Parts: sequence; C-alpha cells; structure tokens
Amino acid sequence: MNTGMIASRYATALLELVDETGASEMVLAQSQAILKALASVPDLRRAVEDRTGVSGDRKISLLETVVKDSEGSSMASGLRKFLALLVKNGRIGDIVLILKSFENEYYKSRGIARGRLTLPSADDSLGEEFERRLKSLIEEKTGKRLLLTTEIDESLIGGFRFEVEDRLLDASVSRQLDLIRGKLEEKNRRIV
Repeated sequence: MNTGMIASRYATALLELVDETGASEMVLAQSQAILKALASVPDLRRAVEDRTGVSGDRKISLLETVVKDSEGSSMASGLRKFLALLVKNGRIGDIVLILKSFENEYYKSRGIARGRLTLPSADDSLGEEFERRLKSLIEEKTGKRLLLTTEIDESLIGGFRFEVEDRLLDASVSRQLDLIRGKLEEKNRRIV
C-alpha cells in the first residue's frame, strides 16, 4: 500500500482521537515540536526511524523527552497511545510523514490555510501593511483563515515570494532577473 495513503489514514485516526478528547490543539503543538526536533537532530531521527536497534519503548521515551523539553508539559495521553500504536504496527519509521499529514488534516478541518511570505529584508518597504492586506485578500478569496509566516531571504534582492497551500507567487527581483537572463540566452541561441 502507498506510504502516503497509510500516513493519511493514521493522521485522520489521530485527529479523530484527539478531537474526541478535546486535546487537538495540545497534540498539534506537541507533534510540531516532535517534527522540529526530528528535523534538527539527525541522531534522534535515526533512532526513532530505526527498525531494529532501538526498542519501541525507548523511541516513545525519546519523543516524550522532546515534548517535555519544548512544551514544558508531559505528552498528551492520546499522542502517547498513538505512538504506541505506531510502534506496535511497525509504522514508527513513518512518523514524520504521519505527523505532517496530521498537521495538514488539522488545519484543513478547521478551515485554515497556511501561507509563507518571503521578503528580502526585515525593514522592507512592503512591511506589516502589505502582510495585512495580503492576508485579508487571501482570506476573502479562499474563505479560509490564513496562518501567515514571514521569512527573510536576502537573495531575493527586492519584491517578495508568497506561497499558500500549493500555489506560489514569485514577484522577487531575483526571479525577474532570471526570466530576463533566460530570454536573452534564448535570443542568443537563435542568433548564433
């Protein structure tokens, strides 16, 4: 069976479980902390995804420590039971994909779109007013609440890059220069 389908089914099951218990926001925060730790600590990810050397109880213990360190609270019982199920079914190695699917299902079920705005500098002329107007426009067009994160990428030179769900609007100066470069190269090939 397709790993993506399996991850989606486990994610849906986790969402249903935590919605029933009323701990969905806590589990979302804890799963995001786990994802962040797995992305930033390769040894932790290897230990959790290891299929033979590390016991299931040890994997869960490691993830509980991550939650305790980042959230300052103990792991939600629903999340702990869910991780135990993943271990039992031999799916703990797919934890990253499953938790990302859970995060997507959570936001989708609440009518929230996630977007990322990338600016060339923190003191850019686009600023907060632009963010507010962009957020308002997207919310109006999609009918969803927009959860917007802003990042800085100095390689953009100017302009901005905006991603929401599966769409990208690249209005950066660096992108425009790449387009011009491509057109000039194409013209040069035709001339020669």
